[in-house]
Amino acid sequence: MRIKKLFPFLDRAHDARTARTGSPASLGATPARAPVAPVYQFTIVSLSATLNTLRKQLYYELQALDLRVVAVRMSRAESDQLASTVVTLHCPPHLRGLLSAVALRLGQSPDVRRVHWENETGASIAVLPA
Repeated sequence: MRIKKLFPFLDRAHDARTARTGSPASLGATPARAPVAPVYQFTIVSLSATLNTLRKQLYYELQALDLRVVAVRMSRAESDQLASTVVTLHCPPHLRGLLSAVALRLGQSPDVRRVHWENETGASIAVLPA
């Protein structure tokens, strides 16, 4: 066992931590993790024949932005005319504007019927076409 664990006041780093936080650090405390980026759901509803192409385009754009995809869910409507894909991803706040640009680009495709983008609390951020 290290002396610093028994006597944390002998550690200069302990003194710096205490001065910053105003309270002594607890023994055995784990370092704080970096905050996790907010989770967003990106939904595309389009003609079922073109959904795979749109899904691949979205995947490459998200990969270029270095956004981490958590899950992908695809579904088809009973009429087999329309299909949807829901992409769940982590997006840091500073990249949110770029995610909006991706939604706008996808929404301009003639085969896309709807692009819906919401955060983890369920608040709609963008719905296209409006």
